[in-house]
Amino acid sequence: MIPREIIKDYFHCDISEYGFQDLYDLVISNKNCVLCGTCMSICPRIGINENEPLLLDYDPECSLCYKYCAKTYFPEKFFEKEIFPEHTTKDPLIGHYQKVMLAKSTNENILKLSQNGGIVSSILIHALDEGLIDGALLTSKDENWMPKPIIARTSKEILEATGSVYALAPTLSIYRDAINKYKLKKIAFVGMPCQIHAVRKLQFFPPLSDKYGKFSLIIGLYCTSNYSYDSMKDIIQKELGIKLNEVKKLEVSHGHFIAYTKDGSMKNIPIKSIKKYSWSSCQYCKDYTAEYSDISVGNIGSEENTWNSVIIRSDIGMKIFKDTLKSKNIISNNHIDISQIKNACLRKKLKVNDMNEKLISALKLFNIPELEAKTYLTLLSLENADLSMLSAVMKKESSEINLALNFLKQRKWISSINEFYKPNNLVNVFKEEFQNLKETFEKNLKEFKLGAFKELETIYIKNNLKYIKNNILLDDYF
Repeated sequence: MIPREIIKDYFHCDISEYGFQDLYDLVISNKNCVLCGTCMSICPRIGINENEPLLLDYDPECSLCYKYCAKTYFPEKFFEKEIFPEHTTKDPLIGHYQKVMLAKSTNENILKLSQNGGIVSSILIHALDEGLIDGALLTSKDENWMPKPIIARTSKEILEATGSVYALAPTLSIYRDAINKYKLKKIAFVGMPCQIHAVRKLQFFPPLSDKYGKFSLIIGLYCTSNYSYDSMKDIIQKELGIKLNEVKKLEVSHGHFIAYTKDGSMKNIPIKSIKKYSWSSCQYCKDYTAEYSDISVGNIGSEENTWNSVIIRSDIGMKIFKDTLKSKNIISNNHIDISQIKNACLRKKLKVNDMNEKLISALKLFNIPELEAKTYLTLLSLENADLSMLSAVMKKESSEINLALNFLKQRKWISSINEFYKPNNLVNVFKEEFQNLKETFEKNLKEFKLGAFKELETIYIKNNLKYIKNNILLDDYF
């Protein structure tokens, strides 16, 4: 694992290595931005234009926007060691956890307003009342379901943000205000798995203040995919035929996008049929349960939608959950079907981009057989996978995939840890392959020149001497 000092130097180093142009080239223009709002919050020169960050003024190349982006360098091993105690279980599908259970609020007012069991609101209100936090960065909405980030400092403000919006919100864009305007010292955050990567960077390597803005509780929400506000509006109005101001509640459950209206009716549509509306970066995300949060909350794993499924991950998550339970603000039970959660995780982790036949053909340049090429490209898309996952995605016998993996491992294209395979650094892999290709070509060229070429030259001269001027032979071109 990379030492903490080196990682700290990376985030706090004053020497400029990257600027907004790097962020734009590698993240924004590649449609990989999650619109979390981090870059806008830590740099006053960055704003927003429709659905992407925009540079408003001179870029001093301080690197903050690039380094703290949710999609750039995230040292997983470091954060795992810092966040999760050694006694936690690490599951390849749901990540680190101490306990998985069902829970719901005991407050009827919260239950009436909440998405399912009201767990997030109950935990936040309890933490606020007990002084464990003094505010929370949340996502609220207006009457037309336009998402808006809020800094909730009272129980009332927390309740105003109940319910899922299913539209991207730059929730972290208000982080600077939480520090400079409200002087909050202990902040809670509730958001998507992708956003939490940025939150953890801000938590361990705070760029704005050493005194204010410490994240004390991070709650992650299960996420299949997300939508821009315009896309979410099209789903509701065009696909479901409902006016936005008539919607009471939105939900994603059992593979369907569901809208409940104020008159008591309900309409739904399969998630698969609205895939075209998904935010572009969602197709690359493999995290369903917000694996780097303190507590993860969703609605899958129970027969009744009045309960939340809860994954307790860190010690701080366990402490706050137990405190809330002890106060009788929530209740819990162990009647959870964890296989439902794992299956949903597996579906998201096994999302593979369309296989490009041109890429498969191109890899043959390096003497890579077709199955091995397909295995490599699949693994490149999955990020990491074990033998059974690859076999399921590729619809091939495990024995065939195993041979392909051993071939790729021998070529140093991939590596394995605890039976999970992941691609090695692409640049290093192909730098070595190009060098090997060059050396092989030069060797073959030399052998050809000293061997077969001399024979060909002799045959040519004997049969075509009358066409040769000034003794210029093919040898002159080597």
